[in-house]
Amino acid sequence: MNETHSPRAGLIAAFFALCIWTGFILVSRYGGKGILTGWDVTALRFGVGSLIALFFLPRVTLPPYKVILLFSMFGGIGYSVVVYAGFRLAPAAHAAVLLPGALPFSTAIIAWLWLRHKPSPSQMIALLLVFIGIALTAADTLFHGARLTGQQMLGDLLFLCGSSLWAVFTLLLRRYPVPPLTAAVSTTLGSAILYLPVWWVFLPSTIAQAPVAEIAIQAGYQGILVVFVAMLLYTFAVRSLGAQTVTLLMAIVPGLAAVAAVPVLGEPLSLYTVAGLSAVTMGALLGARIRQPKPA
Repeated sequence: MNETHSPRAGLIAAFFALCIWTGFILVSRYGGKGILTGWDVTALRFGVGSLIALFFLPRVTLPPYKVILLFSMFGGIGYSVVVYAGFRLAPAAHAAVLLPGALPFSTAIIAWLWLRHKPSPSQMIALLLVFIGIALTAADTLFHGARLTGQQMLGDLLFLCGSSLWAVFTLLLRRYPVPPLTAAVSTTLGSAILYLPVWWVFLPSTIAQAPVAEIAIQAGYQGILVVFVAMLLYTFAVRSLGAQTVTLLMAIVPGLAAVAAVPVLGEPLSLYTVAGLSAVTMGALLGARIRQPKPA
């Protein structure tokens, strides 16, 4: 039976999904400035997320173990470890450009090299704008100052690596199509099973010294809102409004996160970063407007 949802409900769902992903940039950067290590934030994400996943487990049919492993390594552990490490080194504005902003670029390049899906001329223009935005952000890092330049460069590289890992995860979802809830449950549970024992035994942790409030913020936001709520809202919005419209709305995330970082985190925007945000946003909007070919 086909479900129909009103456009207003779809817009509300898309708005809250956008807010959650914007908040992810800010909350993760806030965690990067706190006591918790990136390893700890990753553990909280999958520890709390796995509890939610266990609740939904009876309602889904898990994919083969190979698929769960691939989802977990790229969309779970790999992405989280790299990104949370980057948030300890680079400003939220850089993450706003290099994570959601660079994702279309990363996906197109990897799809071209891996699946031989060559971008169209219009897509190439959109990708060029995204590349210009990344270059301007790199310029901001290079000219920011000697004391932080090395750290910011490493953080930016980690964000680009995280964007590439999520791009591979996106392409894996295309190759192994599963419902959104199934993808969330299998990725979260697989990541928890693989990561948590290693974190507990081998990885450095400051969770015992961290304030309860800091732990609660990261556990609740990363383990509940990001892993499950945002994905379900996004799926609802796509069913109500269509993929093109929702993708267009999600292109607002980089600029919104960078602007919000000014009052929330006290991280000023340089002219290079503003220009980079503008280029990435224009490229993302152009890419969202391009009509994708229908699958055969």
